Amino acid sequence: MPYTTLQVFSSYSLLKSTIRLNEYVATGKLLGYKQLALTDDGVLHGAVEFYERCIQNGIQPILGCTFEIAWKSDASKKEMLVVYAKGSKGYESLLKLSTLYQQGLTWTKEMTEWIATHSEDVKIVLPPTDSEWVAANSKGRLEAVLKAVKEEYAGVEIAIGITREMVERSEFEKMREGIEAAGVLPVAFSVSRYLNATDYFPWKVLQAIRLGGTLSFTQEDATGSESLPEATSMAKVFQVVEGGVLLSNLEKFTKDLVVEIPLRDTMLPKFPVPDGKTSAQFLYELCEAAMLEMGVTTPIYVNRLKEELAVIHEMGFDDYFLIVWDIMRHAREKGIQTGAGRGSAAGSLVAYLLHITGVDPIRYHLLFERFLNRERYTMPDIDLDFPDDKREDILAYIVSKYGNQNVAQIVTFGTLGAKQVLRDVCKVFGENIITVQKFSNNIAQGKVTLEQTYKENKAFREHIESSERNRKLYQVAKALEGLPRHSSVHAAGVVLSQDALTKTVPLMKRDKGYSASLQEADWMLTQYAMQAVEKVGLLKMDLLGLSNLTLLHKAIQQTQKITKKELDITKIPLDDPRTFELFQKAQTNGIFQFESDGIRRVLKEMKPTEFEDLVAVLSLYRPGPMEQISHFINRKKGTEIVQYPHASLQRILEPTYGILVYQEQVMQAASEMAGFSLGEADILRRAIGKKNSETIAAQKEKFVQGAVSKGYKQEDAETVYDYIEKFANYGFNKSHAVAYAMLSYQLAYLKANYPTAFFTALFQNASAKSSKLQDYLVEARQLGIKILPPSINNSFADFVANDSGVIVGLNSIKGIRRDFVESIVKNRYEYGPFKGFQDFAYRMGAQYTKEPLLVALINAGAFDEFGETRATLKANVDAVAKSVKFHGLNLSLEDDLEVAFTHVEEEPLLQRIGEEIEVLGFSISPHPSSKYDPLMKSGWIQAIQSVFEEGYMRFVGLIVDIRKISTRKGEKMAYVTLQDASGMIDVVVFPSTLAEIYQHLQQNTMVLMEGRVKRGQKGQWQLQLNRMYPMSFADKLLADSSKKLQIAIRPEKHTPEVYAEIKQLVTKYKGVTPVELFLVNSKTLVKNSFANGVNLESKLIPSLIDILDKECIKIVK
Repeated sequence: MPYTTLQVFSSYSLLKSTIRLNEYVATGKLLGYKQLALTDDGVLHGAVEFYERCIQNGIQPILGCTFEIAWKSDASKKEMLVVYAKGSKGYESLLKLSTLYQQGLTWTKEMTEWIATHSEDVKIVLPPTDSEWVAANSKGRLEAVLKAVKEEYAGVEIAIGITREMVERSEFEKMREGIEAAGVLPVAFSVSRYLNATDYFPWKVLQAIRLGGTLSFTQEDATGSESLPEATSMAKVFQVVEGGVLLSNLEKFTKDLVVEIPLRDTMLPKFPVPDGKTSAQFLYELCEAAMLEMGVTTPIYVNRLKEELAVIHEMGFDDYFLIVWDIMRHAREKGIQTGAGRGSAAGSLVAYLLHITGVDPIRYHLLFERFLNRERYTMPDIDLDFPDDKREDILAYIVSKYGNQNVAQIVTFGTLGAKQVLRDVCKVFGENIITVQKFSNNIAQGKVTLEQTYKENKAFREHIESSERNRKLYQVAKALEGLPRHSSVHAAGVVLSQDALTKTVPLMKRDKGYSASLQEADWMLTQYAMQAVEKVGLLKMDLLGLSNLTLLHKAIQQTQKITKKELDITKIPLDDPRTFELFQKAQTNGIFQFESDGIRRVLKEMKPTEFEDLVAVLSLYRPGPMEQISHFINRKKGTEIVQYPHASLQRILEPTYGILVYQEQVMQAASEMAGFSLGEADILRRAIGKKNSETIAAQKEKFVQGAVSKGYKQEDAETVYDYIEKFANYGFNKSHAVAYAMLSYQLAYLKANYPTAFFTALFQNASAKSSKLQDYLVEARQLGIKILPPSINNSFADFVANDSGVIVGLNSIKGIRRDFVESIVKNRYEYGPFKGFQDFAYRMGAQYTKEPLLVALINAGAFDEFGETRATLKANVDAVAKSVKFHGLNLSLEDDLEVAFTHVEEEPLLQRIGEEIEVLGFSISPHPSSKYDPLMKSGWIQAIQSVFEEGYMRFVGLIVDIRKISTRKGEKMAYVTLQDASGMIDVVVFPSTLAEIYQHLQQNTMVLMEGRVKRGQKGQWQLQLNRMYPMSFADKLLADSSKKLQIAIRPEKHTPEVYAEIKQLVTKYKGVTPVELFLVNSKTLVKNSFANGVNLESKLIPSLIDILDKECIKIVK
């Protein structure tokens, strides 16, 4: 008779088992098991994976759960049960029981009653660990306890687990009489928490991680008894007990524990349509009304709509589109910003008409077949973007619409990654922080394994090999790496069902989030992760929180507030000159998808002139097609000949200058040349992407035959196919690129046309990310936007714009809690503006008049408007705080109680700046380098924080640190830290340069430095100093930058040749003084588009006089 183990915990019993399901089933097969059980601790996370693996390996899966359940009659008593599913109804009962258990109903009678009322669908084993009956046996009360259990679960078949150890200790013989008298079935039993006996020590470490305990390596050779035993040897052990009764009972007990998890296509819920209409009719009516409203009623739109609706209906997706439409309709009605869409859904006219996307697919030549087609049955995967602070509101609407029994978010699991597992293991063994950091610092960020790090990182490998203890720490960590550590909520996934979800998937409680829109009881998660949810046929939707949509919404609000006009962002012109100037100059900080250094370099080189250029940049700036960027740019500029793989493809590839950029172009080429339907062409595209050699060969044959049948030469067809195959792997989804480029353009339009509104929103969005905020502040200042310090009378919680600039919000001040900020605003609203520092203190009371809070406000500049120096306010903080505390809130005495201030001179500027950075993360007071901002505008110097590419540059800044060292040759060199208003940069001063400037290189000195900027060893920007100037030189340049060189041209000299000579001189003698060109006796400005200013100290003026007359050259202020 075969043996099977009845209680197995997998790694999904979080931190309680080291058993991975793939290894479990594979090992079980090797050990001779015909049945395998999974009985995790109250959860069914691994049920689908376990079921599939067992079926694939010819093993009968037994599904169960281990529960600790309170007695109905006495809630203080609890019993450990393993509940197993019998058939499909038993599986549904297990889904329900696990859901109840995870909802915290462990100590109620609801679970017991469910088991009793579904007695035909489940079976129970009483395990010999942590059970009431074990203790009862030692007290001679076994029979009574077992009878009580049977009564508790009347009608349910109950067995009691007898282990090998219990047999060997003759315990079974002593309890057999009581078991039989109670009418309970004794069965052979074992529990497994790790696969092999040698896994015992890593499992012990895992328990120490879970419980916060410590261990030593003295126990590392111990082996445990809860591994997965060999089936045949266990059968032999139990065969000799009472004629094998335990084994035969086991076989009898497990015989009908057969489950079949329904793995099926997606079951779409029905959308509640108006009475008398079908879903298809209602969908058609919505689209038809939208066509009239949007004015797109030409035949091309009408025919496209008919075709799309026909495909949608044939594939059974009418309700799906209505469900998504309804969600987006609700968002618009509630004023929630929606995006242009993402993914291939942007290629659907139906999605556009329903306002699911914001991109006209016909205008941008997008293909519906890339999204859905008859030749490929897949669910229409429409991802919906919402502002990240509104996603919970959308989820609340879906729950209210379909019911909390039918909607849930999806679980995901955080694992013991390489860094985390080493930290956890080191903590268990009491390692000091230095050891932990030596391990951790050598492990790269992201998805990297310990084994990979060991192979690729010499320092990591040497640290491990440096001691036997380090090797042991590494080996234990490697054994635990990848195990689930905790559950959390999937960032986007939501499931929706026609029936109660617990008929299909087990649920669990979700931790309460930040939205007040959902009741606590509504917050449910599927216990199945993403793949399992899809396999059991639930409709999965991705609702994504996108911070850039939050930014767009805030920027529109700020724009409307400033202009006092409504702005429909969907109707802005897509050829706005200011917007394209912004892209051409790569001023794309804060612009979705266009912030990286690399893509900004591409923008500067390409100089986009139309929306389609932005779509192309997003599609090309990726690994693979990146090598085509230079060809694209050169062909756009006309410096490279545009070539096509075949003349018939010119129409398709002409918009991208002969380069295959988009997946849609692959499909169009196959349709044009080989006669493929667009659905067939999509299958070709997918086949190439999956790199299946057999499928690709078949597709090539079909392509060539189709092309030949259309009259093309075979060699031409093969050439084109090879071209398609080469570039199709890199082709990007144009629908997705257009949708994302639209959001990018909308943000850029606001930045270019309403910069104060845009930057206010950008600051609000980035306030929690001070490093990015610093970049944005620098750029705003460069564009002439004033950044005003926090004001106790004018600031609110967040950044706000006024007529003078942007005021920093009080929430930006470190150490100032939200309740304090709310109290300040409320007090101001109720009693009017604060009259001064002491008035503020008395009105806010002792609760908020504490020295650290007041000093933080002072250092941030919140009281500057009252005219006292910050030093004075800080010198009197203690006296004011004591006065407030002593006299309470008796404001009637305020004038009499006012503290006589001791006046102190203002602190040095650099000290104030340092204190501002400490409390705000950035400075408000003008940095000494700010004086030279005009040189920055002229391009003569750069802001440190604006560096995004290598090159020769100049910076004006303050030397804040100097570290001089000796080279191996004994020469002196230095590392300097230079700071300007935007940030800091490392400066490398090589020996030859240091020798020239040694006596002038002093800390806290302002200097002008120039040299080559490159990436350092750690990826940071470094200036390799070539020359350092005294500030007298910078002051002279500053004076010159305030002047203008005006050049007047007489009519007879107004020729292309003269202009070319002038331009050549202006380019040759670069400097900071702007140049203006006029016609004599006219105020007409002929040319003012010189890219640079000029150096007045150079030979420029004499050279210009040689070309023109002395009277034609004028320097003005």
